[in-house]
Amino acid sequence: MTSRPLILLVDEDIPLPVEQADRICRLSSRISFVYGSSKENLQVANVVYSSGATFDPKEARFLQWVQTPSVAVNHLKNTRIARSGIPITNVRGAYAIAVAECAVGLMLSLTRRLHLCGSLQLQGNWPTDKSAAKGENCYGKTLGIIGYGSTGRHLARIAKAMGMRVLACKRRPEIKSEGDVFSFPEAGDSEGRIPELWFGPEQLEEMLKLTDVAVVTLPLTDATRGLVGRRELAALPAKSYVLNVGRGGVIDEAALIEALQSGHLAGAGLDVFSTEPLSTDSLFWKLPNTIVSPHIASYTRDQVYLAAEVLVENLSRFLSNRPLVNVVDMAAGY
Repeated sequence: MTSRPLILLVDEDIPLPVEQADRICRLSSRISFVYGSSKENLQVANVVYSSGATFDPKEARFLQWVQTPSVAVNHLKNTRIARSGIPITNVRGAYAIAVAECAVGLMLSLTRRLHLCGSLQLQGNWPTDKSAAKGENCYGKTLGIIGYGSTGRHLARIAKAMGMRVLACKRRPEIKSEGDVFSFPEAGDSEGRIPELWFGPEQLEEMLKLTDVAVVTLPLTDATRGLVGRRELAALPAKSYVLNVGRGGVIDEAALIEALQSGHLAGAGLDVFSTEPLSTDSLFWKLPNTIVSPHIASYTRDQVYLAAEVLVENLSRFLSNRPLVNVVDMAAGY
């Protein structure tokens, strides 16, 4: 085994927790750290841990791969590093638990009218007529997951435990397993055993006709932009729900507002929007059957630790000559 140094460049835009830094040091005495993307550091770096990666790969002649702390990589699409052929790995799977839990929180808030209860609390109002706060059970309902990646798989696991029926739509439904993607123990559905039925993108309307709660977990790519439009929303049964914890541009927002205003949809829980921050004059703020959260599904106190877990895993794999997890297909966008 080679004893050559392995130099990890940690960009100034990313906090690397002490716990994971110590674990990285324990992986091998070969590993040393440099901090910041200066020319001098890039010239010696073997691995770069950075969210931006805007440098010229020619300045990093020893670079083996770039690890980004985000799941989305569309911000890197036209960069020199993306065109260089140097592997880029993201943190797919690291935030799946947090985002899935947020989706469940939005779903329960809507179905049990908890967002209305919050308004009543602020008013100090214990209503005599409680009919507006009369909720419905999720047990026995059908959850249709649009995008069966890491988040969708963990959401399916939770929904199944709640007694929900799970349907899945993904780009290649014939491939049930998740592949070489980072995952925490006892999380997700790596083998794809939970969904009762599988659908491809061209069968999305067919799935939505069977769905009580539709949730978008997709990244934003050329293929997913505007995927859920008027026809797809109209295919949902009356009084169903829509959640979006993926990316805002996947749903036609004008069509979604119409479906909410008309009463066709019972409600929507939205963490992401086509334009962020959400405009102050957006109708989403004023719709009583809609919950708006400011893109915080993955934003927890544990976030930087979770991201660093993927870096630790990939460094361990690299040192033992195993394939990296979460290698991004820049052409596909994830």
